[in-house]
Amino acid sequence: MQHLIGVDIGGTNIKLALVDKKAHLTGRRTFSTTSFKGKHALIDGIVSQIDDLISGQGLKKKDIIGVGIGAPGIIDIRTGTVHSLTNIPDWREVPLGNILKKRLSISVFVDNDVNVMALGEVYFGAGHGAVNMLCITLGTGVGGGLILDGRLYRGSSYAAGEFGHVPINIDGPKCKCGSWACVEAYAGNSYIVKDVIRQIKAGQKTLITELVEGDLSKITPEVISEAERKGDKFAKKVWADVGNKIGVGLAGVVNLLNVEKIVIGGGVAEAGKSLFDSIKKTIHARAMKLPAKTVKVVKAKLGYDAGLIGAATLVLYELERENAPKK
Repeated sequence: MQHLIGVDIGGTNIKLALVDKKAHLTGRRTFSTTSFKGKHALIDGIVSQIDDLISGQGLKKKDIIGVGIGAPGIIDIRTGTVHSLTNIPDWREVPLGNILKKRLSISVFVDNDVNVMALGEVYFGAGHGAVNMLCITLGTGVGGGLILDGRLYRGSSYAAGEFGHVPINIDGPKCKCGSWACVEAYAGNSYIVKDVIRQIKAGQKTLITELVEGDLSKITPEVISEAERKGDKFAKKVWADVGNKIGVGLAGVVNLLNVEKIVIGGGVAEAGKSLFDSIKKTIHARAMKLPAKTVKVVKAKLGYDAGLIGAATLVLYELERENAPKK
């Protein structure tokens, strides 16, 4: 049996896994991103871990169809060049794909982490069968990946899908991208937590305070979600407000692209009913009637392994494109 290898590069950890063509994981490795000082050491670590993963499963390189890598940021997919990488010093314009291909003697494909998640969800997850789909992740940042006419849409400079940086107001909070009033500036983890702390300090009564035993520095989106599950009205309102902001941005996407599915993943997506109900309600209130009626908003299915499965799926997707009849 031939295998794929998925590599999920994150700011904290790098995860690797052997994956079969049905998205079953048959072996995995995890190591710290920040334990490597600079790009050369990190690349050495990735090569070593891939070699160990293959040999540890009793396989040889001829058994590997290809390596797929998902990394944060903008990627030039022609060369697998990662323009920058969070938390890795001196990482600028590194042709990671070409370097690994030469060192491993295996086909290597590199793309944005949310793009590969979108591929994973459309092949094996909540987006299965969708022809036009937006996949978004809600966490520290807000990312997006687009499937249009059955193909991953990357844009003219490979920067498409940045839903988190769609502005939803004329004025608003400053965003890390340098603009302001972006979706991420309202729905990123740090904004949500900061706003909750502000309201508690202003006198808002909530179960959240009890859950963190009065230490507001311990408030996280997970704590807010726990309070919501326990019936806290303020926590429900927090997620409803966040859902409204996200829904405004998504209403514009629905009108512009007429997608049939919106798949939502990431840590904040675990918030639950209040968030999703608000997103759906806002889309129906703000988008045009026909596209609003036909779009389905669903939770991502691949969960913790979405990055690994998506990265492995990138190999399948690119090889299918290479082998497709030329028009």
